[in-house]
Amino acid sequence: MVSHPPAMIIGMSSAALQATDASADVASGNRGFDAVGPLFESARRSVRRACAALETESLSGPGAVSVLTTVVEVLRVATSAKLALASRIDASGVARESGYRNAAAQLADIEGVGVGAASATLLTAERLRECPAVGEAMANGELSEHQAKTIAAAAVLAPDKQDQLVEAAHKKSITELGDDCRRIRAATAKENPMATFQAIHADRSVRHWCDEQGALCLQGRFTGDAGARLVASLDHVANEFFEAARTSGSKEPLQAYRADALVALVAGERDPSHSGAVINVRVDHDALLRGYPVGDEVSEVEGSGPLPVPKVVDLMSDAGINVIFSKGDDISRVFHFTRTINASLLTALQARDQTCVVPRCGATKYLEIDHLVPFIDGGPTTISNLARLCSFHHGQKTNEGYTLWLDQDKKWHFDPPPPFGQEPGLGADLQHSPDVRQSGTHLDPPESPPPLF
Repeated sequence: MVSHPPAMIIGMSSAALQATDASADVASGNRGFDAVGPLFESARRSVRRACAALETESLSGPGAVSVLTTVVEVLRVATSAKLALASRIDASGVARESGYRNAAAQLADIEGVGVGAASATLLTAERLRECPAVGEAMANGELSEHQAKTIAAAAVLAPDKQDQLVEAAHKKSITELGDDCRRIRAATAKENPMATFQAIHADRSVRHWCDEQGALCLQGRFTGDAGARLVASLDHVANEFFEAARTSGSKEPLQAYRADALVALVAGERDPSHSGAVINVRVDHDALLRGYPVGDEVSEVEGSGPLPVPKVVDLMSDAGINVIFSKGDDISRVFHFTRTINASLLTALQARDQTCVVPRCGATKYLEIDHLVPFIDGGPTTISNLARLCSFHHGQKTNEGYTLWLDQDKKWHFDPPPPFGQEPGLGADLQHSPDVRQSGTHLDPPESPPPLF
């Protein structure tokens, strides 16, 4: 795809707009460009003339510092404009109209960077819209892009800390500023763990690139529960490779076997739903009953970090795990929640659910087995209480409140959660086909989960 300077693209858009003077929005767009376009063109020429006149050897050390300080401020202000324009390009939909897959692809083409870097630019721009004090400081040349990105990541979780963090950026090193932001994120995570979990989920990612030797490199970011499942499966398969290699007399580092395991799992050479992958969860008994930890109570996945109590409960119903209940530093009890499916049941389930059972989905790859009534709520591991779902719909059922059920005609239904204000227990529950659901194989959960102690 041909790359054009930003000014050329804006000029092309202006010409197109002038050719179709049929709407007020278009006319307004023309007026906006007519107002700022010449200003930025003049600034571009001035910066080019200044750079062309620069002879660094003629400057003293203090003089070079002074000029660099000015250049840095220009870069900061220009970066603020870049972020604002990137946000506008994303919102306008012009990328698809211009033949790009999305706004990140167009930004990457204009700026000459990778799509991952362009996506990071859009994320920072989105966060700055929610943090006006940070955006204003950057527009005034007070913050670098890195400082603004670091602050915004914390300020979206704690908006009342914006001014404090901007002030800290004026006085502290970037390392100290990063420490302040991490402490604020940690405090926010403890005060509102579900909000933090949702923020991490929204920011989940996997990036890949080739290094100078041509090796493929990966970098990922996951929520604690997803990461725990990934690591458990990865380590289980890696251990299988390790034992096979040891038997044959060879030995390589564990990380090498993890690389082999990842390829095997992704390529479908190993079953990711095996029972050997074990996840250890530690939660204070009182926190589990209360629904959230207080003080020094814990709710975490071993090796993955803190996890909200509701997500711990979801994990109990969605995977074979070891739950370590504690009271302070003392372990009071350990439960092994296993949902091993025997070969005959698995064969029957695969024969019945050859695709994701959600109507109109049709996915056939990497299907996951779900308990209609969660295992932790007493749901049995029987074919009438099991279904195979794709990871997307499984995530909606587990994390977003969707309900899966089978009616009396053996047809699957996938109902979204009720609208706000009509949730069960508020006295305004939606009565959705109660007779049909009760007459089908949908299983109502027991009145209370099985006792833990």
